[in-house]
Amino acid sequence: MSFKVLNTTYYFSDAATQFLNENDCEISSVPSKPLSEDEVCDLVRDLDAIVSAGENWTEKTFQAAEKIKIIARTGAGTDTIDKDAATRHGVWVTNTPDATSDAVADYTIGMMLALLRNLPGRIQDVRNGTWELQPGRELGSMTLGIIGLGSIGKGVVRRAAAFGSKSIACDISQDPEFARQYGVEYVPLDELMSRSDIVSIHVNLSDKTEGMVSRGMLDLMKKTAYLVNTSRSQTVDKEALVEKLSSGGIAGAGLDVHDPAPCPPDDPLVILDNVIPTPWIAYQTQEALDKMLDMAVRDVVAVLQGGKPSHPVNAVS
Repeated sequence: MSFKVLNTTYYFSDAATQFLNENDCEISSVPSKPLSEDEVCDLVRDLDAIVSAGENWTEKTFQAAEKIKIIARTGAGTDTIDKDAATRHGVWVTNTPDATSDAVADYTIGMMLALLRNLPGRIQDVRNGTWELQPGRELGSMTLGIIGLGSIGKGVVRRAAAFGSKSIACDISQDPEFARQYGVEYVPLDELMSRSDIVSIHVNLSDKTEGMVSRGMLDLMKKTAYLVNTSRSQTVDKEALVEKLSSGGIAGAGLDVHDPAPCPPDDPLVILDNVIPTPWIAYQTQEALDKMLDMAVRDVVAVLQGGKPSHPVNAVS
């Protein structure tokens, strides 16, 4: 018996393909692009499993996917999947927690350094024949405000500590031992926003985190402070952020996540000189992609062979 597995990610490794083939799974792929609800319905009718890039799964798509047993999401976020509907239809939903933590933490520090030295501007100056000497800031002189001290947030703290930075954090759950080891102070969100020189967001998108960095919270930031978001764009009030950046209310922002995505080149956040926009690539390293795929396909095979996945986000009886 052969199982049909569909890949909707833009990358699929030879190792993942080999593992599926060795376990009686036939893998096919579709071009990585945003899929409509009807397109998902058409693709999934005869599938047993899907390695998912994050397309929307609704009650309608689950009804169309009569045979499907598991949606293995590459990445941590599963906010595009109706998990209650998945459970009702007996479909496991899994993710790949911590697979990209090092990649995103590395990228976050890189974004901070680029902002503090205005690297995009200085690069463009040289290309334009301009040789201007403008002082930047040192990361070690900064107080970092980490919103969400999970695996990625902790990775940022560890890396920043090597520069001499002080970190404060806001999280609904606390790790006293980690905080003691790295001198992290847990504070309420409003205090974090007002004290930080760089605010960095590392939370999953949920009803509680959507819009958490509101207009009121942005108003608390120093005019010299920066915002870095490698998490989810919807955690920040976009209109308020545009206004703060345009008026000099904050110094700048590094944004790897956008709404809409892909974003148009005339997006109000993209066109601002004090914003470094990148195309949702913080997690994209060879090492992270291989980790995600390995975790995803192992969960696929476990479920298709009658077992339980190692990284479920719902419970199927």
